[in-house]
Amino acid sequence: MEEKAYAKINIGLSIGGREKDGLHSLESYMALIDLYDSLDISIEPSSSLSVSIHPDREYLAEGEEDIMERCARIFSERFSLPFHLSIRIRKRIPPRAGLGGGSADAAAVLRALFRHFGISEDIEKTAFLVGSDVPFLASGCSTAFVSGRGECVREEKPLGALPLLLFLSGEGNSTKEAYGRLDLLDRSFRHLPPLSFPSRSAFPNDFELVYPLSIPEWLSSSPAYVSLSGSGSAWYALFPSGCGMDADGAIRTHLLG
Repeated sequence: MEEKAYAKINIGLSIGGREKDGLHSLESYMALIDLYDSLDISIEPSSSLSVSIHPDREYLAEGEEDIMERCARIFSERFSLPFHLSIRIRKRIPPRAGLGGGSADAAAVLRALFRHFGISEDIEKTAFLVGSDVPFLASGCSTAFVSGRGECVREEKPLGALPLLLFLSGEGNSTKEAYGRLDLLDRSFRHLPPLSFPSRSAFPNDFELVYPLSIPEWLSSSPAYVSLSGSGSAWYALFPSGCGMDADGAIRTHLLG
């Protein structure tokens, strides 16, 4: 089975305070963009679970478990199904950038497993056990309002194939560290308005409180909406239809409509 694992951006991201279980409530509009990892997935009978992953380049930190392997283990335990899973992956989504690359890969594996074994249960229930971005990325929606801890996914009408410039900076941010920094701040939770072409005032990303953006003048004076995606380190400029621009060092792509 061949799967495309599309990256996502966050259009607005409100984060609640740390709760007793260590998790945070959130509200965000998530939208897929035309940047993806390519996965070639093979599932074979086995008396016990085994996973082999063959990447085209290294993308894990030393000692880090691959989220695709964790996804397979959670699926196997949840449905009492052993199997051998083999994955060949071509990585295009930068890791630790706030673009949901690892979560998108896990969602692609989960979709393949659900199809292969004919599981009829809502995929989002299992996806949430893997990670908070995975329910949206497994849902089949191109745009959705995501709330709760990420498990509540409500499909939204896409904004269309709007042009987008994606900027990569630094070596990537730690999501755990970003939440830790955010928890030190005195702040209140903001509900997001209905989705429309966004502005920074109506659709802020709370992680910019700890990772502030330095927006170039040429972007500040443009009609673009500029935002960090997730906890970063990637940020993007989203343009109204017909207003796309080029920039050195940026990846030119678009929303999936």
